[in-house]
Parts: sequence; C-alpha cells; structure tokens
Amino acid sequence: MGVNADTPTNLIAGAGEVYRNEVSLGASSGPNNFRIERELVTPELNGIKGKLIGTDYVLSSEGVLETGFPEVSAAVLAAGWPGSSAATVGTVTTIDEDNTRRIPTTAYADWEVQLERLGGGEIQFELDNALQTGNYEGEFNDEGFFVPRVELRDRWDPADLSVSPHRIKIMTVVS
Repeated sequence: MGVNADTPTNLIAGAGEVYRNEVSLGASSGPNNFRIERELVTPELNGIKGKLIGTDYVLSSEGVLETGFPEVSAAVLAAGWPGSSAATVGTVTTIDEDNTRRIPTTAYADWEVQLERLGGGEIQFELDNALQTGNYEGEFNDEGFFVPRVELRDRWDPADLSVSPHRIKIMTVVS
C-alpha cells in the first residue's frame, strides 16, 4: 500500500481529550491507552497438526481505557473511585466511601478519548458502562505534577447484549 495522498489524514498525533458522559474532564497527562482485550477459544482436534480456520470463538471481549488527570477536581477524583460519595461543607469537599459492597449503577459511565486526525476529522475510542477497576493511585514528587491514573473497563448491558460496549469511530471531514 505505501504512502499515498490519504497518509496525512490517517495519522494521529497527540494524546487527545478524555470525556465522561460527554463531559470533558480537562487535560489528560501521560499516555491515553485504549485496547480491546479478547479471549478466544479454539478446539484442539485429533488427527490434525494444528488449529483449523473457522473454529475460533470469542469467549470474552472487553474494552479498556487507561488515562491520567493532572487537573485534580472533585469530579475527577470521584470518577476514579467508584462507589465513593462527595459531600461539601462550606469550602471543603470530602470524598469517601461507606461499607456498601456493591458498586451502584450510577458509578458506571460512558467514556471516550477523542483524537484529531492530522488531515482533518477525528477518531474516537469509546467505552460504554465503564468502571474504574484499577487501584486509585498517583505519584507525588518534586519533578512533576500529581497525576491520578485510572484503568476503565467497560461492561455489557444486560438489557441489550447485542450492542458491544466498546467501539472505534472514524469521522472524516465533511465537505
């Protein structure tokens, strides 16, 4: 295929912007990583030397977005700590959790990272019903900023299992 007239349009530079329920959470820092983790199962059959084409089945499929937010706000902190609650008294907002074990459905959200294509248009990596499942952590040091990192993993909606909770959208320039 090689380099052609479409090459600049198909290149992406920069980290993009991260949204939660269509609201920007501000600047992100470090790499924004998006991946779809799939587990396949393929039967091993007697009498053949390897696996057969057409016998692979998807056992699971999960979208993952990892990102970090240097803009530390109550919204960013609460989004990174599912099941937490925030209360403001005067000028102090406290975010904490109680002894509730089940994560409420309100903690799940639609997330996406939007990236501009160099030749125009954009690409979006989207997760539906995603939940921060990694440890909530960030590093404090003298050389940089505190950047809490989150690892978001999507969830399938039991009301409609025919709709994938992860997708990639490529938007082209409209003439």
